Amino acid sequence: MTGATSAVVFCIDGIPADSEALRRRLPTGLTSDAPSMNYRQYFEALREALEQKDWKPLCESLETLTGTPWASKGISRVCMDSVKHGALYHVAKITVQGKDQSYAFVMNSAMHPQRQKALKQEWKTLHWLANTPVAAYVPRGLHVGQGVWRDEEGTTRPFGFFLATWFEGFYEWHMEKGAEGTAATVRVWDESSTGTVLSSTQTAQLMEQAAYLLTLALDRKDFFQIYPWHHAAGDFVVAVDDRRISVRLISTRNRAVLMPSGPLFHERFSALAAFFFVLTFRMRVDRHQGTEDLVWASAHWLEPVVRGFLRGWTDGASTHEPLTARDILSLLQAFDASDWEAVGSVLQEDLVVDAEEGPLVLKRLQEHAKDLSDVLRQGTYQDVLM
Repeated sequence: MTGATSAVVFCIDGIPADSEALRRRLPTGLTSDAPSMNYRQYFEALREALEQKDWKPLCESLETLTGTPWASKGISRVCMDSVKHGALYHVAKITVQGKDQSYAFVMNSAMHPQRQKALKQEWKTLHWLANTPVAAYVPRGLHVGQGVWRDEEGTTRPFGFFLATWFEGFYEWHMEKGAEGTAATVRVWDESSTGTVLSSTQTAQLMEQAAYLLTLALDRKDFFQIYPWHHAAGDFVVAVDDRRISVRLISTRNRAVLMPSGPLFHERFSALAAFFFVLTFRMRVDRHQGTEDLVWASAHWLEPVVRGFLRGWTDGASTHEPLTARDILSLLQAFDASDWEAVGSVLQEDLVVDAEEGPLVLKRLQEHAKDLSDVLRQGTYQDVLM
């Protein structure tokens, strides 16, 4: 396989890239400081990075994934498919053909120095999550490394990358605003020409499972949580099978404590209430079709979020957890709208992930506090309580 460039295929969104396509500039998402490069520069950088030491990055990843030793001679073909270009990373799907079957990985690449710091932090976060109840629902980190890319003058510039498991059949999705400016539908960006619009039942499942995953990832001792996260960045992906929905969390940039806990009950509950408020608020924020105007989800999507939180609390609890989901719901129901507004005011900075969201937070904080109070008291949760 070494040097066998004919066995490496470059694709853009699943379509083999011809010479004209390779001359095109890479999209840069919403960021304005990304280095300018074309697809040929990008693919050649990925190929050289993966070819290092006789394809060591891929061989190590395959060994970790399969539990058996791998050598480059066991790889007959590598397809590099450029699938996304966001504010932090360029994302490629790497498909490796072995003797009997193929294996797919995600390759996240950070070309900008600041983005490389973010990539290293996400790698650390993935390894932290590998030992939590949410491990099966997030990518498994397989290999982290460095490569170089060449600008138009031929100067080499370093970049960072990591390989992780790829969730086959899962796609990005985004809210789309209706006539009144609030989110009216969710569209999945699958392989169909126009995507798939989810039904109200499917959307409820999506919101419940997303909240469930974030709650599973919550550290119950110190209240470290996955943060920041953002629907507009495509952090969650979904697979749609008839009426059944499956969700995965594919971006885990960092972990943070929004409100420190302590040994006393009221300190722990305050940390929990802070997590819950940020979870329910952020779950309502997206950008129309992922990159356009900010969009706010209507209150009827809140009940599934609460259900997901309660299920996640139960399923992620240790044997020594003193608080049940039933206990927590009772405590949360005691908060009225003014109490929740006070909580939100304390957490105002944490509710903003993208700087442009500041005005939205100020505009929607009081509304969300009232909606949250109402849904906690009026929603149906008996089937998820322990």
